[in-house]
Amino acid sequence: LLHPEFESAEGGWRQGWVEWEAKLARHAPLLGSLGDAVRIGIVRARAPDLLRNHLEVSAASYGADYAAFRIVVDSYLRAHGGGLRQQTLPAVPLEVDVITKGKGKGGKGDAARGESFHFRDTG
Repeated sequence: LLHPEFESAEGGWRQGWVEWEAKLARHAPLLGSLGDAVRIGIVRARAPDLLRNHLEVSAASYGADYAAFRIVVDSYLRAHGGGLRQQTLPAVPLEVDVITKGKGKGGKGDAARGESFHFRDTG
């Protein structure tokens, strides 16, 4: 329980994390409960790189509160594909389709000069 392998779960990292939490709950009467800071440390140490980076940046929002930490992790996973089976994507070049110039409406900046950029994802 102190050295879980979340990635090896059938449903990906998230599924492994959820199964680990369930095991902790089942074994709590025998082991006692692990403190919030310990559980946070275990999950952060086993998180994929991008999630770990997000957790480091978001640490002020959860501190040593596992319930708040769980919300941050779950929100990240929902926003970035759930199971995190494949975290890194190949770089895709960005192409500029059109650069146009038009009449500006006054003011400052590119938008005021009528410049507009249209981007297309080539992936």
